[in-house]
Amino acid sequence: MKSLLSFGCGNMARAIIEGLYNKQAELSYTLYTPSQKRAIELAGVVNGVVLETLLEVPKCDYYMLSCKPQQLKELASEIKGKLNPDAVVISILAGSTVATIQDLLGVTKVLRIMPNTPALVGAGVNAFYFSDEVSASEREHLVKLFDSFSKVFVFETEDEIDKITGFSGSGPAYIFEFSRILIQKMVDMGIGADVASEMVKWTVFGASKLQLESNEGPETLRNNVTSKKGVTYEALEVFKSENMQLMVEKAIDAAYNRSKELSKNS
Repeated sequence: MKSLLSFGCGNMARAIIEGLYNKQAELSYTLYTPSQKRAIELAGVVNGVVLETLLEVPKCDYYMLSCKPQQLKELASEIKGKLNPDAVVISILAGSTVATIQDLLGVTKVLRIMPNTPALVGAGVNAFYFSDEVSASEREHLVKLFDSFSKVFVFETEDEIDKITGFSGSGPAYIFEFSRILIQKMVDMGIGADVASEMVKWTVFGASKLQLESNEGPETLRNNVTSKKGVTYEALEVFKSENMQLMVEKAIDAAYNRSKELSKNS
């Protein structure tokens, strides 16, 4: 059985570790947080062990960097030289490049992951980028582990991770914001808040499920809802006249530029 030590037990780390545990991955879990509180809570869920101090770090197959990005340098100063040199370091830190992690920790094998919050309900998307030093067998095993509870996409260049961050990483926020607007408008038009919320949630869920299970692309699915001069047509015409596509493209460009900026400053 392979072993994983997570430095940090925030929401995303917890979602990943619980996802692995619930799919009965052959892993043992060691968990560390400075206050120990979250580590103790998660250890109780996944039959894990709490690491109380960083004075000695156990030899593990995988180390997951799950702290806040701004805490990485401080963490690295405490654990550099203490990690199993043959282990794969898994980073879920936004903006922290493979080169930065290798330099700060003195390691070579790094898997950089861009996850997203639907991992909390077992429906996450994980974008992978491996450093060259990670072997083919190690890559295969890690993809298999994460693919058991999420959808994994492996990218060949690190720049692609920065590009997709504004899509899969930030994408749920766009859906949530659009949902918020729909709910608020329904309420403003006299629909009860609880009903509005449930209707929008199920509409978004249904549309997503239809996309996943249909052989048709989004344009065809959109057209299937739209009758010439009908209700949906009039709404879509407003999107077109207000240049919704340009607005979304500008937002994605802004997200990409910020991702590159964070990578340069890490």
